[in-house]
Amino acid sequence: MRNLFCVVLISLLAGCAQQGPVKLYSGPERSASQVLVVQVPADLEIQSINGQKVAALDNLVRGDDQQVHLLPGEYQIDAYYRRVFDIGGMTHEVVRSRAATFNINGQAGETWRLGFQKPANLDQAREMTKRFDAWAENPRTGQRIQAQEGAVPSSVIGQLFSSGDAAPRDRNQSVEPLGYAAPAESVAPALMPVSAAVAPRSPVVQPAQAALPHSDATLTTLQQLWLLLTPESRKSFLEWAEQ
Repeated sequence: MRNLFCVVLISLLAGCAQQGPVKLYSGPERSASQVLVVQVPADLEIQSINGQKVAALDNLVRGDDQQVHLLPGEYQIDAYYRRVFDIGGMTHEVVRSRAATFNINGQAGETWRLGFQKPANLDQAREMTKRFDAWAENPRTGQRIQAQEGAVPSSVIGQLFSSGDAAPRDRNQSVEPLGYAAPAESVAPALMPVSAAVAPRSPVVQPAQAALPHSDATLTTLQQLWLLLTPESRKSFLEWAEQ
């Protein structure tokens, strides 16, 4: 099953590699001297930047390093190592390290690179699920900031369920630096209607929760997961479902 999953994964995502830098700020294009450039090695997969998932970085298979262009400022980048190892013939193994949080506070015109201790073989790559030695480095100044360890990798089944969203995300989104405050539009008090000042606030509409699509494929997946459960796990699940 693992081999089949790897083959399908590579076939579906081999064409997802993006060319050129990824622009993650609003407004017109800026020159390299006006932005913060973050270089991402090919084997690193970004989960989020400042807690925000970025659809433009959903490239599970890349052949080259990637450049991300951001506004100058402070960022926390959550990323992990992922690589498909060929262990003979049609047999492959996907290795994913535990996550790491890279802390960068970059100025305009600076370039930072996400680095990590590259494994020399499959056994060393497997060890990265326990400990991921990574850092952010400024190649010009030599400054290096050690990354903070994050969560351990989820199971293959967990990755399948967490990799998709209920609705497509905007691929033209922007990520603001930490503590960034957009300039607010000012309204002269003398021009503001009295009714606007005392009007009750509209109720906040809560976003809809993500849900799996209702389809035969979803049903089949749930049925297969049910077959993998032990009798004790099935009993616990049924008790939870009746609550």
